[in-house]
Amino acid sequence: MPYGSFRFEGRGLSYWWLAIWTTVLTVVTFGIYWPWAYSAKQRWIAKNTYVDGKQLVFMGTGAGFFVTWLLIIILSIVTFGLYAPWAACRIKRWQINNLYYADAGDNEQF
Repeated sequence: MPYGSFRFEGRGLSYWWLAIWTTVLTVVTFGIYWPWAYSAKQRWIAKNTYVDGKQLVFMGTGAGFFVTWLLIIILSIVTFGLYAPWAACRIKRWQINNLYYADAGDNEQF
């Protein structure tokens, strides 16, 4: 039988601000900033998510994601988009591999 409680405490205004500044930076840098924007979004989601009362923390960085993202772009171009399902799984794997339960002070650094 399933058990456990999940709680999300994110607010629209803080997400709106995150979406605005990450979109602006992504557009200004012609898409190069996207890995950092994606990492910032994942940090915000984790910071506002609790599992059985334990807060999550996302420890991934844009720099750590950049090479994976670049490989995804190249393989998607070379395969005319056929790599998309594998790309989605690769992104999700990177995301989950960088998600942890927060210790005291983990989210204060972000």
